[in-house]
Amino acid sequence: MRFVRKQTRRIRTLWLRFLPRQFRRWKHHSQLVFVCLSITITLNTLYGFYPGLFSLKRRKFVFSKVIAAYCFAVASIFLLFYIWHIYKEVSEGYISLRHTIETYCYMNVAVCLINFITQWPIIKPVLQFQNSVPLFEVLNSFDIPMMLVWRAFIYAVLKILVCPLVEYITLILYQRRAQPDLSWTSFANIRTMLPLIVSNQINNCFFGGLVIANSIVAAINKKLLSIVKEANMLQTPGQMNLQKPYYRMRRFCDLADELDELAKKYGLTAWYSKEYLRFTDWSMILSMLSMNLIGITLGLYNQYLTIADYYINEESFDLFLAIDQLVFLTVPFMEIFMVARISNQMLQETRRTGDLLQRFDLQHADIRFKQVVNAFWLQVSTIDYKLMPLGLLELNTSLVNTVFSAVIGYLLILIQSDLTLRFSLK
Repeated sequence: MRFVRKQTRRIRTLWLRFLPRQFRRWKHHSQLVFVCLSITITLNTLYGFYPGLFSLKRRKFVFSKVIAAYCFAVASIFLLFYIWHIYKEVSEGYISLRHTIETYCYMNVAVCLINFITQWPIIKPVLQFQNSVPLFEVLNSFDIPMMLVWRAFIYAVLKILVCPLVEYITLILYQRRAQPDLSWTSFANIRTMLPLIVSNQINNCFFGGLVIANSIVAAINKKLLSIVKEANMLQTPGQMNLQKPYYRMRRFCDLADELDELAKKYGLTAWYSKEYLRFTDWSMILSMLSMNLIGITLGLYNQYLTIADYYINEESFDLFLAIDQLVFLTVPFMEIFMVARISNQMLQETRRTGDLLQRFDLQHADIRFKQVVNAFWLQVSTIDYKLMPLGLLELNTSLVNTVFSAVIGYLLILIQSDLTLRFSLK
């Protein structure tokens, strides 16, 4: 614990030198979110998804024609290069459906195309959304524990950085066995890995936003739990005999003001986190469900074909190559699991808010405090917090079971058809 605090103070001192003066008074978690948000917007602009910038003069995000021209140029070069390259490799027979890693990476080119098409028309609503979110005002109003901040940060790093790094290392091992002359920094590795990184950028934005929203709701619940304990303690027989009615009334009014602020912040967090999904739903469905589902199914089927050819046709079997491809297929499934897990945590935190509100003992509470508790409970019960991109699938723990069941079902059909064909020819 001391080591974590020491490293946190050291990192905070380093980045405070690069932050504007007005931001140096922010709390540590707000500064961390500010740095991560700046990196995310920079990457969105670099990849050509975000033709906007933050105007220091107007103090808000605005549309930029220069950046829009850059985004259009990046998208055009990216798509023309990969479409021409894929067509060339397929026509010359260098790539087929049996090449699991290349096929899966090039499938993400279609996701990048859809992301470019869907993100540019909604740039105006996105800018309006960014300018309306009181993110740092809400974050600075809470004292989020350092362990919770680091846990959320590490979880986001695993999804955004570690998963692509594992895929890149696996790709290097795969290329070293296929083409030993290539180095780990070769253009072929970068060319194969780039579509996968770009296609996941929009999903990473939603994932990071959900991590922040989950931390805010957890902080709200922590503060709400302390209010529940104090409000119920004030109504015990011992406290009612000990404290004067005026003191109890004043204390209930203070608690009502705090609870009213928590209700507003809860409503903002729940609404904005659901609204943010509307800007990323197409990318979520295409890349995380459709392409990952097809890619995992195709990759596992190719693994089966390799094993079947080894046992039935007595062909050679490359164990290390099969392990490389299996690791490359495991990472997309882990990404689906992580998104489902953070979504389920957010759902549990919102339900916990309702459970905490039901713990209030309002029998001897002040009338205004009762009204605030009832209004907060009404707000929680009417929001009906669910994360459903395009209204197709709900993001929770059942998503993993759905994807796994679909993969197994498709594999059984493909394996049965292949075995029927193999034995019918004999």
